[in-house]
Amino acid sequence: MKKKKKKMKMERGNLLINTSPEIKMSELIGEYASDYINMGETTDERQSYLNSACSAWNIAVLPEHLRAEALRRNIEEYKRINPGIDDVDDHANNLRKLIQKKLQMFPGVKKVIIDALIEPISDTKYRIVVVSTDNPEQFREMLTKALILRK
Repeated sequence: MKKKKKKMKMERGNLLINTSPEIKMSELIGEYASDYINMGETTDERQSYLNSACSAWNIAVLPEHLRAEALRRNIEEYKRINPGIDDVDDHANNLRKLIQKKLQMFPGVKKVIIDALIEPISDTKYRIVVVSTDNPEQFREMLTKALILRK
């Protein structure tokens, strides 16, 4: 008989931290985007592909009427930070495919990815670490307050 794992929830200020989430976002992202991430040959390239996959995930979580504009902004930002790059159309197509894949594979998962990291384990293996929230408004509010406090 399996023992039931205890969930530990800690509160820090207004932030609720669930140290044993029911949904392991790192596993979902691995399942959803591992083929895409593995197109990268180095850790830096894999990190870049992971970042794009997470952007696509977050766009897919948006209400449908906001996705096209979010995709357009992502593509514009991609062009801005990669001046002169000639793979913009490929990038846009990959994002569209990943958005559809997320919607097909995990339509009920509405968590927003805040950060994700490729952590090398060996030359051929890596771990994906994901920070996510199911309350993006609370995160946005905390981030805004933190930025105001830094000024």
